Amino acid sequence: MNLTPHSLPVTGVLAGASSSAREALSGFGKFAAYLKGSVVVGQGGPATSLHIVVAGELQVTLRTPAEIVPLGYVQEGETVGEMGFLEHDAIASAAVTSRTPSVVWSISSDAFEAFLESHPVAGTEILKAILKLVGRRARKGNERLAD
Repeated sequence: MNLTPHSLPVTGVLAGASSSAREALSGFGKFAAYLKGSVVVGQGGPATSLHIVVAGELQVTLRTPAEIVPLGYVQEGETVGEMGFLEHDAIASAAVTSRTPSVVWSISSDAFEAFLESHPVAGTEILKAILKLVGRRARKGNERLAD
């Protein structure tokens, strides 16, 4: 696997975004390579960035006083941090580690605001995609609680 890609995936949250919107957005964030087992987001730490998996796979876990609960896996094009990213001074509710060697693109909420100001049309396109994702995840969470 190439651990140095420098373009955002056309899958997942960005699947419907135009190539020009993805290209404009990519310059406002940073690409980082993670070895297997590396921490991408620490539970209880700041949750002020949105992370998109460019390559590899991440694992999301929740540490409780009694155990570590696996919550799921995040594949190429999928995101973590979108809920806290939209909220000021949010705290990460779960830990995210690389399950395989991975490349993750991350953008802070401040950098995203700068993107929105400088690219309003592309920003609206990306923001709509993120809001759709947040809505889907909220509905899925509600369905699990109802079961």
